[in-house]
Amino acid sequence: MGNNLRKGPLLQNEKNDLYCIDILYKSLQEFHIPEYLCSVGEYAEESICLENTGSNWIVYGGERGQKHDLKTHADCQEACLDIISRITETTEDEKNACDFFNRELNKKNRFILSTMGTKESEQKVRAAFR
Repeated sequence: MGNNLRKGPLLQNEKNDLYCIDILYKSLQEFHIPEYLCSVGEYAEESICLENTGSNWIVYGGERGQKHDLKTHADCQEACLDIISRITETTEDEKNACDFFNRELNKKNRFILSTMGTKESEQKVRAAFR
């Protein structure tokens, strides 16, 4: 997982993106999908990777030091749904995980960072903004 944490205050859209990534991890846990299948913030071998490029989010597969099947997304939510699509095994699993992700993302406290999980979870999602 990414390990360089961004310093300085977060902007409102970054709070939303942090929450979105936290919900991605919550979705993986809910459906017993190993976290090592996904890397947030940096390249990782044999993982689906998510990186913030400033104005966009990119999702790709990391293999043999290369980025494969790279797709650019305008927002974090689209990118997280792409990750779920890539790491679920069946169409039914994908639908269930995407539905869960969208339900959780649309809960009323979505702009409050304090809703995030553990300190370790917060460090993982902040790595996307290095």
